[in-house]
Amino acid sequence: MTKDYLLEVGMEEIPARFLTELSDQLKDKVEQFLTDNRLTYDDAVAYSTPRRLAVIVKGISERQEDVSEKVKGPALRIAQDEEGEWSKAAQGFVRGQKLTVDDIFVEQIKDEDYIFVNKHTEGLSAKEVLANMADVLNAMTFPVSMTWNSFNKSFIRPVHWIVSLLDDEVVPFSFINIEAGNTSTGHRFLGGKTEITSPNNYIEKLRDEFVLVDSSERKDVIIKQIGQIASDNHWNVPMTEDLLDEVTALVEWPTAFFGQFEDEYLEIPQIVLITAMRDHQRYFYALEEGTDRLLPYFISVRNGDDNHIENVIKGNKKVLKARLEDALFFYKEDMTHDLAYFTEKLGSVKEHFKLGTLAEKQKRVEHIVNKLAETINEPKAGSVASEAAKIYKFDLMTQVVNEFDELQGQMGEIYAKEFGVSDEIAHTISQQYMPTSSGGELPGTLAGAMLAFADKFDTLLNYFNIGLIPTGSNDPYALRRQAMGMVEISEKYDWNFDMQEFVKIVIKDMVVTEEDLIDSFIDFIKLRIQQFLEKEAIDYDIIQAELNGRHANVYTGVNFARGIQKLKNDSPEEYRNLVESLTRVVNLGVKENSDGLFEETKAQTESEQKLFDMLKTDFSTEREKALDMFIKLSDPIADYFNNNMVNDDNEAIRENRLKTMKFITDKVLKFIDPRELNSKF
Repeated sequence: MTKDYLLEVGMEEIPARFLTELSDQLKDKVEQFLTDNRLTYDDAVAYSTPRRLAVIVKGISERQEDVSEKVKGPALRIAQDEEGEWSKAAQGFVRGQKLTVDDIFVEQIKDEDYIFVNKHTEGLSAKEVLANMADVLNAMTFPVSMTWNSFNKSFIRPVHWIVSLLDDEVVPFSFINIEAGNTSTGHRFLGGKTEITSPNNYIEKLRDEFVLVDSSERKDVIIKQIGQIASDNHWNVPMTEDLLDEVTALVEWPTAFFGQFEDEYLEIPQIVLITAMRDHQRYFYALEEGTDRLLPYFISVRNGDDNHIENVIKGNKKVLKARLEDALFFYKEDMTHDLAYFTEKLGSVKEHFKLGTLAEKQKRVEHIVNKLAETINEPKAGSVASEAAKIYKFDLMTQVVNEFDELQGQMGEIYAKEFGVSDEIAHTISQQYMPTSSGGELPGTLAGAMLAFADKFDTLLNYFNIGLIPTGSNDPYALRRQAMGMVEISEKYDWNFDMQEFVKIVIKDMVVTEEDLIDSFIDFIKLRIQQFLEKEAIDYDIIQAELNGRHANVYTGVNFARGIQKLKNDSPEEYRNLVESLTRVVNLGVKENSDGLFEETKAQTESEQKLFDMLKTDFSTEREKALDMFIKLSDPIADYFNNNMVNDDNEAIRENRLKTMKFITDKVLKFIDPRELNSKF
């Protein structure tokens, strides 16, 4: 027979942003505990609310599996004395296994005799094993934690009760001075204590106490309730997953409601209103059905029932009104000034206390944009990005952005249009921070991409120049995210240029204080290229081969790695031939230091002449053509090595062949180092 087990840990309210992660962690640790302790089970399901983490395990075996194992002891020459009696070493060995010397047998391992015993361990009952469940709670880790009373042990929040129930039987254990039992607690205000008689009635028992322990059920209830409000009023209510998940993690018994705010606040830019409601108050907002026009209503979710809901609406409206009143004041105050007012203020604000002002940053970024436009041959988009760069940080000086800092860039677009800037330039300004996270939304226009890239490039280069290079997990200025953004933008827009050469162009006009600035900068970028390729499931050896190529070109690096991976997956034999041929060449070519090209007239064999003929073809800098060329060279190179001795006794022939190896090596290493590739898989 099997049984079901319930573990519930009740505590003070857990921060919403941590709830799902901690719920999953508890489930994982319970499952690992059962596996480690040889208890089989059918399934484990996690439940959570702001005041509890719980796991129900279905179909736990009644006992641990018995274990029979052959245990190796000391060598026979140590286990027996000269008279053939068992030594103290042998007696200690069997005593440690709770057996006797009569259980010893001998087996040979690599010409040496050893003593062994067969040990049988009978499994404990499930209840005996589960009595150690405190080990699971002790093993949990938290992003933040608390200690309370005189206990040395910390937890995410103070623990108030623990339920530990195997079918209808309490499995007692103690954790932070709390004894596990079968009594849980319902909603803080609507419910009370309740006795859980079985894991199978846990959900219903808590429901009777106004707690929905299943987070997916709570989420569905919230969606249905808000959907009903929207339907009744003919609204469109956007429900993003992030906000839904957060609200779900804030309540145990959800009741959705809506309220109205004054029409005068609709004068505020819509994104400010939405941010105030959604991000600051965790409210949903209403749009006119069939349009994107914001309506003067907010929708929220109460942690409780609908009793006295009108008082709840009034309270929420009062809090929102204060936020919107501030926003309206700041917006009106900003609009009393012009663009020049804000751009002039940039000259008195430093980007970092070791760096120049934001006005100086704009000039540097404008310079980088212009150089980028020349490099990728995009003068039209470059002109737009360059004009945007002259003013793009101005919104940091506005009062609205000071209050709602998450709107920087977006308010730049809104205000720029208000101040007469063209829509194209204003929209470019709005994209300067994109992507805001790894894998996040990328700039949607070429000009926006150029400005965003230049902004990140400047930040990274100048922070590196003053020694603020991230180490370990420490990255207070999010430079890794900035660098990843550069890689993702470059890849999306197929910018085919070498980052190392671009750095050299840019730093001509800056004071360089960091001795190894270029090297550290490029190494940092290459690590981000590595992360990008890892996300694309490129094999480790291909990534390393690509990173060891003599370039820092995102376009070449990413696309060449993709091409090699496709070849490896689709044509394994062709891939092996490529790797082995190019590796043989590079092993010889990297050792050759002589200048000058090989001489075709010195070909000694048909295979050598065939290779020379192929090498006359230009090696394109385009990834597809270069890879095709290397593939076509594989067989001729193999024939060449089969029919020619590179280190020929004739000095002239030997030098010419080494120059041939160097010629091919230089071409190959511009893309990839084949010595890192694994041809045996």
